[in-house]
Amino acid sequence: MSAGANVLLNISEGLATVTLQRPERRNALVGPLFDELAAAFTSLSQNPEVNAVLLHGAQGAFCSGLDLKEYNADPPPPWLASSAASASAAHKAIYACPVPVVGALERFAINGGASLALACDLLVAGQGAYLQVAEIKLGMSAPLNLTWLHERFSLATAQQLVLTGRKFFGPDLHRLGIALEVVEDEQVLTQATHVAREIAQCPPQGTRALKAGLAVGSSWESHRKAVLEVSQQALSLPVQN
Repeated sequence: MSAGANVLLNISEGLATVTLQRPERRNALVGPLFDELAAAFTSLSQNPEVNAVLLHGAQGAFCSGLDLKEYNADPPPPWLASSAASASAAHKAIYACPVPVVGALERFAINGGASLALACDLLVAGQGAYLQVAEIKLGMSAPLNLTWLHERFSLATAQQLVLTGRKFFGPDLHRLGIALEVVEDEQVLTQATHVAREIAQCPPQGTRALKAGLAVGSSWESHRKAVLEVSQQALSLPVQN
């Protein structure tokens, strides 16, 4: 096991488990966590013994989004200026992962946390767990959420999540094709681990070949750049009364 201050990485029998490790802040995101997440995925992607990845949050919660207390601290934290680049690097490392990533959506995945849930190839969600892209309520854009939604889901699905800002619970996520399975809340991590181990036990060459084949025609990077460009333009427009 390798342990950073904010992310744990454990590899056993072909399965890499990546744990967001800030339970005292509901696994909220900060610049150093993004850096550690990028490093963890880069490391496991280079490990030929890894055949699947499980991504989850410590102590029964996936991720509450950006840690606004830390982002708005006075004086500003030293990582603040590079935090956007750190977030992008973390998501790019997840995108580049050559083996399937299974997410365990416990309790909530909010805003920046939602983008990490959407980054998973397969998602197991709890009945009472929810995913929320609520930036519309904050007057903000959601470039990473939009990038993954453009990459993986239909326009109708993206519209429902992004333009309402509502909480979408486990059964809703299954209906929209975002969640592979919905289970009782206390069984989420167990079932997600089962799914990930099932994949990890498959012949590795086939697993990697299939994921690479699924990525043919992918435009994640171009989606990211386009979303950033139009978001910046829209946010700079004056508000009409």
